[in-house]
Amino acid sequence: MKLSHLNALRALEATLRNGTFTAAAAELGVTVAAIGQQIRGLEEFLGVKLFERLPQGVRPTAVALAVAARLTEGFGQIEEVLGELRPAAGTDRLKVTMSHFMLDDWLAQRMPAFHQRYPRIEVSYEISVALVDLAKGDIDMAIRFSREAGHDFAAENLHGSAYFPVCTPAVAERFGLSPRTRDLTGVPLFQLYEVTTDPEWIGWSAIIDRHGLRCDSPGPLQQTGGFRVAIGGSGLVICGLTECYNDLLSGNLVAPLGPEYVIQSSYRYRLVWPARRSLNRPMRAFRDWIVAESRRFAAEVPAVLGVPLA
Repeated sequence: MKLSHLNALRALEATLRNGTFTAAAAELGVTVAAIGQQIRGLEEFLGVKLFERLPQGVRPTAVALAVAARLTEGFGQIEEVLGELRPAAGTDRLKVTMSHFMLDDWLAQRMPAFHQRYPRIEVSYEISVALVDLAKGDIDMAIRFSREAGHDFAAENLHGSAYFPVCTPAVAERFGLSPRTRDLTGVPLFQLYEVTTDPEWIGWSAIIDRHGLRCDSPGPLQQTGGFRVAIGGSGLVICGLTECYNDLLSGNLVAPLGPEYVIQSSYRYRLVWPARRSLNRPMRAFRDWIVAESRRFAAEVPAVLGVPLA
């Protein structure tokens, strides 16, 4: 079977899915002019009009819309076939994007178990706090902390998170911090100034008001270091669970004010990938493994925090 105009069909599929030549060009890494030339060449070859050229942009014709879903499905199957063939070279490859918090503070210590189970899967990472466009480049999946997966994404829900004050055992002892504490006067209070957009995150002022605490100290000190400020023994720091969990387990940090001060996140972690893309073998393996790890983690949390994750 001879299949011609494959690049032009790819341009057509990307334009139908994204809505504009500009968006399709950005996804495929070519110029807008190149997309236009490929589409025009395909129209000449087929003898049909695929787009109406309007002053405000392009509009797909009924002919083009009729094949849009099958084109997307077809290219998804091609990607899946490539993933199935790749192990013949000896290694499956998987690239995942996430924040450095997720990688350094949660995933890294768990990955040896994954590699032991799947020694032929080579995993690489794109570290970013921004929402990396999974339609571009060679990134397969993303781990995101968000309200929802987002349009055009398939997802597996992982675990939620929580926010609460932590410090070293020495700081807790020095200031006599415990669930009975009602006066934070003199205690150095720290919070991040680059915080999550989760609406459940609150700073020290809100915590002090919510619990009726006394605090005649200056306002909270803004920091980027998060739990690293706490580890350094600087004071009482509002941290996220993912950041400080390992140090809570080891005893390097404590949550001295108790479970009453644990604020459940409304966001949660998710493993996401483009909905149009069929999962290849390494993607399926990583999905199944990380979902199981997340459930195991959520089951451990109550023993550490005193409350389950929502």
